Amino acid sequence: MAKLEALLNDLANFDAQQDLGGLRRTREQIVTEFPTSEAAAEALYKIGLDLLFRERNLDGAVEQFEAAARRKHPYWSAAARTSLGLCYYHQKRIQKALFELRRVGYPPQPTPHSVTALTFIESIFAQEGNAEELKRTRKDRITQLEALITESRTQARPAERGYYLYTLGAALRDHGDEGRAKAVLNEAKELGPAVLGAELYRSVVDLLTL
Repeated sequence: MAKLEALLNDLANFDAQQDLGGLRRTREQIVTEFPTSEAAAEALYKIGLDLLFRERNLDGAVEQFEAAARRKHPYWSAAARTSLGLCYYHQKRIQKALFELRRVGYPPQPTPHSVTALTFIESIFAQEGNAEELKRTRKDRITQLEALITESRTQARPAERGYYLYTLGAALRDHGDEGRAKAVLNEAKELGPAVLGAELYRSVVDLLTL
């Protein structure tokens, strides 16, 4: 049996080589030989992504995401549950999709995963023509983004704050609050491309000029 550290080194090498087959085989080995490790939760999630995007195997991806979600890892299980919800939606299992996304979207404290899950819930309600629930969910997402922005200020994480400000500005604009949207987008713009990165800075400027 290979040591976990050696397998993680193999993953890094295969990743550098962009060897998708090698990554898949090594992750499957981690799940088999170290099933209770944190690395196994990540491996299950990423095997699910490989099945979904490289093999177009939706049912197989669902199995892996379900397994990763059951591990209850604070990061990888939330990511897996979010992907699981989207897969259920594509399987036309709408209520089950919403159930899984809500489990991620409403934690005790907002997280990057929770605002992402709420974004997907909004998209489902938009697709299903449920304007009332869409508006309510967007309002919840705005509240969570405001909390994450406050947290990023107190912990001096300007790049992270800039991303949340951009996302909040877009949400406020969709919500019809143009005044607040411009205010937060201008705050993001003032951070500049050195903090935001060139791509995000352009996105902020583009949104301000719409």
